[in-house]
Amino acid sequence: MRNWLDGVLVYMMYLVSLGNTINPARDSCLNYESTYHLDRACECVIYQSYGGSSGRFTSPNFPQVYPRKTTCILYTFIGDVGEIVELTFLQFDLKLPSHNRCGDFVRVFQNLDRPEVNEYSKHDVELCGNISMIDKNFYSKSRSLVLEFHADGLPGGNYSGFQGLFHFRDKPSFRETDGVIRPRRVDVVNSRDEYTISGTRVPGTQCTYYFTSNNYNKTGRFFSPKYPQPYPASATCQYHFEALPGERVQLFFQNIQLHHQDTSYGWGSCRDSPDAVVVYDGRDNKSNVIGQYCDIHNQVELVSSGRYLFIEFYSDDRHAKKGFSATYKFISYLHPPDKNYHQDPQNGSRGTPWGSKITTLSPEFHCNENYNSAKRKNGTISSPFYPRSYPSDVTCRYTFQGVGRERVQIRFTHMDLYYPGGDATNPGDCEGTDSISVHVIISGKPANLGTYCGKKLPPMLMSNEPKLIVEFRSVQSSTYVTGFQADYSFVTNFGINEGKQDNRGVCMFNFFSTKQSQGTFSSPNYPGLYPRNTECHYLFYGRGKERVHITFPKFQVDGISPKCEEGTESDYVSFSNFAETEDRKMHRLCGVITEEKRRHIESDGPFFRVIFKSNDVYDAEGFQAFFKFRGMSEEKETLYQKHGTDEHIHGLEGSGAKPRSTRPTTSNGTGTNYPFVLLLFTAIFTHILMTST
Repeated sequence: MRNWLDGVLVYMMYLVSLGNTINPARDSCLNYESTYHLDRACECVIYQSYGGSSGRFTSPNFPQVYPRKTTCILYTFIGDVGEIVELTFLQFDLKLPSHNRCGDFVRVFQNLDRPEVNEYSKHDVELCGNISMIDKNFYSKSRSLVLEFHADGLPGGNYSGFQGLFHFRDKPSFRETDGVIRPRRVDVVNSRDEYTISGTRVPGTQCTYYFTSNNYNKTGRFFSPKYPQPYPASATCQYHFEALPGERVQLFFQNIQLHHQDTSYGWGSCRDSPDAVVVYDGRDNKSNVIGQYCDIHNQVELVSSGRYLFIEFYSDDRHAKKGFSATYKFISYLHPPDKNYHQDPQNGSRGTPWGSKITTLSPEFHCNENYNSAKRKNGTISSPFYPRSYPSDVTCRYTFQGVGRERVQIRFTHMDLYYPGGDATNPGDCEGTDSISVHVIISGKPANLGTYCGKKLPPMLMSNEPKLIVEFRSVQSSTYVTGFQADYSFVTNFGINEGKQDNRGVCMFNFFSTKQSQGTFSSPNYPGLYPRNTECHYLFYGRGKERVHITFPKFQVDGISPKCEEGTESDYVSFSNFAETEDRKMHRLCGVITEEKRRHIESDGPFFRVIFKSNDVYDAEGFQAFFKFRGMSEEKETLYQKHGTDEHIHGLEGSGAKPRSTRPTTSNGTGTNYPFVLLLFTAIFTHILMTST
């Protein structure tokens, strides 16, 4: 307590020496002169912390119209020792920008070493317009933050200004030596360490960290640089995780907020995004990609298949957002199966985690089973006592957990549940009867893929992450029903058996004309329902003057055509002649499409990219497509006969769609002939040399 009072006293003396008041009232402020009115000093409102205090701030006259001649007001927030400032705008209504310039604005100064600004201070953000056009939350780098409010004085418009909340939060305590943050024992992540990265930063780097499992450190946190402030421009960060033998790395992204380039249709592929987080299932970026994220995501969980995991985060030089916040945990993956929940005939039932009840009637009864891909990659599940009739009033839960980019695929082979409501071969409503429900995890919460009953086989289903839950419920039984049986598999190819899988994408497949001049490809899990929240890339590499021609004999992708915009919650298939951007002249396909659109899709050159993308709302059967490479120049045929490998042709035509790495060098997939240029330069140089002599 004494140290806290001493800190406040010292800082108050410092403020007095600057000639400022510590009360939230107007006064001349910090000798700051507005850039726009150099003859007038700014007015100032100061908010001083008294140990974790909070409150509201508003524009003049709020919620009435603010004065048009508000030339400069500075809102100065000064935290206590060991605090940072958090601001949240609740309402914001300023004059709209004109020609991309703000007449009335609020400027935010977040990176201040002292609670003062002048006409030379550089602001971090300039805000104008309405609240839908701005970021609502801002954080200071250290103990102070300043807002500058300015109105241009021109007539017109009735704008109410702004209202917000301020909080003085505990700043995380860093233990740093020689520029390196030293790891500490982290048993429980507490609020005081809210924004502390738990790993070891490599000296001389901005954001390269190592996280290593040991007897004292099994959990921790990591963030994008400057979090919760916007991440810096042109950032390149690496996060290396190493578990002990027998352990896996478990990641949990609480929140991801990244800038994602808008297209004419809305958001496009994350592989085209200038800002992204890429997760690799191994030591470095040569390992399999198991996650790639841009835009906004919540509650994302990943588990490595081995001891190592590697993350890259990159951003461009504009439009920075908040970034990401994540936790990690080193876990022993070979967990023993959970014990069954039992019902005692005399004492009643016990609830499962989902509020259901489990019955044990004999040693043959199996219920509430866990299936781990480390133990077995495929197998069979069935109702209790299958193929005999199952008991009444029972609920069984089958939980599947994979790792890496594994997905759980369920194929029902037998279905015979008691259905008293009508035709069991074509049931209309499964409410209140014996049924099977299949759940996946979306944004950290269970989502029901479907509930099935009667005798009709459910469609083949696939999870969007490495986890899936099947729940069987019986209301009443009959000696004439035999229950259900299903095959399960942990697959890494998304049920796509065509093409050569590429480890540079979560779901990416290459097709080479040198291997196959024509063939088929399909959506993931076809002919079952495609998984939600899934993006798959199909890259076609031709030779010479070849073109890629694609038709769709079968097409059932949920969406609203013709634009298939993500604002309409449409899944879609898109096409591009480019490896890293969406092709504006190519249309998307979804919903009901014409025969012409199905059959007249062709590339401009030997490289072509097809993207399938589903959202988290609906699903459908998907598509089956036919491709054909048409035409090839004699020159390229000779080149292929000379080199004779897919890898060399692949290199000549461009490697396709890996961010910030090798991609096709031009839109038609051909690169510069550097050996030819070198020979030409050598010949010219030799000629000049001989002439001069």
